[in-house]
Amino acid sequence: MTLGIVDIVLLSISLIASAAIGIYYGIRGLQSTPLEYLLGGRAMRPFPLAMSMMVGTISAITIMGNAGEMYAYGTQLWVMDLGIVIGMTIVAKVFIPIMYPLQVVSLYQYIERRFKSKSLRKATVVLQLLGGYFFIGFVLYPPSIALEFFTGLPIMINIFIMGATCTLYSAFGGVKAVVYADAFQALVMVAGVLAIVIQGSLTMGGLDKIWDVAYHGDRIEFFNFNLDPYQRHSFLLCVTFGLFFSLSTYGVNQSQTQRFFSTGSVQQAQWVLYYAALGMVLLKAFINLAGLVMYAYFKDCDPITSPTNKVTDPSVVVVVYVLYVLTKIPGMSGVFVAAIYAAVLSSVSTQLNSMTALLWEDFLKEIRRLANYSEVKKGALQKVIVFLSGILGIVLGLLVSQMGNSFLRTLFAINGALSGPLIGLFLVAVYLPWINVKGASVGFITSIFLNIWIAVGQLFTQTQAPFLPLSRDGCPTPAPPVNATTPAPIMTSVSSILDDTATVETPIMSGSESSDHSIYALSYCLNSLWGTLMCIIVAIIVTAVTGTNAPEDVDKSLVSTKSWSLFEKTPSLQGREPLVKTFLRRSSSRIPRNEGTKRDAESPDEKEPLPGPIDLQDAKNADDSDCRGAV
Repeated sequence: MTLGIVDIVLLSISLIASAAIGIYYGIRGLQSTPLEYLLGGRAMRPFPLAMSMMVGTISAITIMGNAGEMYAYGTQLWVMDLGIVIGMTIVAKVFIPIMYPLQVVSLYQYIERRFKSKSLRKATVVLQLLGGYFFIGFVLYPPSIALEFFTGLPIMINIFIMGATCTLYSAFGGVKAVVYADAFQALVMVAGVLAIVIQGSLTMGGLDKIWDVAYHGDRIEFFNFNLDPYQRHSFLLCVTFGLFFSLSTYGVNQSQTQRFFSTGSVQQAQWVLYYAALGMVLLKAFINLAGLVMYAYFKDCDPITSPTNKVTDPSVVVVVYVLYVLTKIPGMSGVFVAAIYAAVLSSVSTQLNSMTALLWEDFLKEIRRLANYSEVKKGALQKVIVFLSGILGIVLGLLVSQMGNSFLRTLFAINGALSGPLIGLFLVAVYLPWINVKGASVGFITSIFLNIWIAVGQLFTQTQAPFLPLSRDGCPTPAPPVNATTPAPIMTSVSSILDDTATVETPIMSGSESSDHSIYALSYCLNSLWGTLMCIIVAIIVTAVTGTNAPEDVDKSLVSTKSWSLFEKTPSLQGREPLVKTFLRRSSSRIPRNEGTKRDAESPDEKEPLPGPIDLQDAKNADDSDCRGAV
């Protein structure tokens, strides 16, 4: 273990404070109703909800992965934050004004109301539950490897501590405990990242010196406007990735939308997104800057390309840096380890709270016996659900720890592949009111299979991209391994980390530019885009074949105002018959009236029709009329 007494004290305070917040709100909410337990009675303030939203998204893998990305590949991925801000603005301006007035607990109740299909709603919920529970196991495992190095505790013990801590305060205190614990953990995470940045600045002579070193090391890149979709990163690829990441995370994911559902108005819900966007940009800027700090420190003696390391993953450079620099100052490494714990706790507790909301609202609430419970008894049952979900998450974390890297990478890739179809389904629901339930369902299912196919293909065909230039020329001669200044057990732990954490924030890393132009060689940044487009295109085609909605089939409050106006003004989109049939029928009605005469003139061989029988009375009347006219 590399932590000193001061480090252990700071780490303990962080964990105890998180648990104490849960106990406090648990005591205050002993008689809470389901609405109070899951949504805080829709009366929570925007700022703490925004902090919870921010840290619920930034996990320990983000801290290590983004810092490692800046270290090994440069700053191009930083542009992703621009796409995130754009996406969060879209969610605030478009999704919230439609979703919030519904006063729902489960986001996917919107899907049922829009398409009048309980089956489609449950399909989206099942996908979210599966992805959410396995995500808990994933989030618990990789950081526990790094924590084993710092704390000396086995991986399984670290998984249990993190899982049990967040399960207890989430179960006892409900959403209020999760939100206010997240707010506290946000401060801890900022402190842990700033510890790297500040100490690195003092060591290297200032941020301007660090930026200069990174610039001359080819790490500074923001405006690569190359349109090649087969490259790993570019300006447009990263903005696209950030946009769809944001739509997926903050627009169509229960774990985050539940945050703005907990406020008292549409305006407050929008401010949750605005505050969270600002916090997200600042915190990720500190994390990215930490990666440049580490590059400046190790620019002449890179540790991850040491010949003694079997696997060189850039995310682990954070651990090595903390070992070399922060352990020299009492308390600094403890703050960083506390930040790792805080990142894990916030992510897991957010998932536990949202999974409980989905299980209750979409499944258990429909059971007549449970529906007849008193409000207080329902609240108690939800606490039991959180507790059981936490146990399941811990078990999954332990299972994942036994399955190795390939399983983790595959799981992360498939979870990411599911986001595009869900975005496509919601975009169809909001912007295309004429799309019927058959089109939406077929588009959703088809795009899921397409995205999984692409993601799995990428996993089996793409290799890790080569790093930007890294040097060991400044290492002592002969160049010793990393353990030159540390005991052998520490080097063994570092090697273990390098062997077991070959995953970063992004699920797949495209290889370097090559002649391979297959669909699997496309940048992973576009995966969600393909799923979204496929869902929309297939939904339109199926609806064109099976028949569109009529205006009375859709609640106009569930659709974008401009889209509804277009729908009302376009009769061809509201006929309840296949668009193909409508088009053919209207085409045939455009035949000119004199077309028959033309055909007769062009066919002289056809006989004129014989006159019909003559009515004698009509003939007599005609003769009398002629006679009167002559007189």
